[in-house]
Parts: sequence; C-alpha cells; structure tokens
Amino acid sequence: MSKRWDEDRWGPHIHCIVCGNAMQEGKKICSPECQAKYDKEIGKAKKQQKYNYLMIGLMGAAILGFFLILQFFPG
Repeated sequence: MSKRWDEDRWGPHIHCIVCGNAMQEGKKICSPECQAKYDKEIGKAKKQQKYNYLMIGLMGAAILGFFLILQFFPG
C-alpha cells in the first residue's frame, strides 16, 4: 500500500503513541487516560535510569577500590 492510498482512504492522521488509536494530526496522545499511562511509564523509565547510573557508579567504585587495595597491600 502506498502512503497516497492511505491518505485518500483515511485522510491525514497519526496514531496515539500509547494505545495506537488513529487521531488527528498535531497530537501525540489521544486521551487523558493515555496521558496518565504515558506519564507513569516515563516516571518508571527515569527511576530505572537513575538506578542504572547508581549501579554503574558503585561498580566503578568497587573496581577502583579493589585495585587500590592491591596496590597498597600486595599479596
């Protein structure tokens, strides 16, 4: 199917990024319910990203500490 055929049949439209329902162009989210779901998922993603950064930092500190211990207290 060509894009031209879709536009002739359905008119210009876009799909909601949460539920996938067709809607008018110019919006990303179709309803307040989808907005709430989107905001909740964004919050989860930000929390997960902070946790990942924390774990990377802790692992880096652990590796650095391990090498420093080996440097000052050779086996």
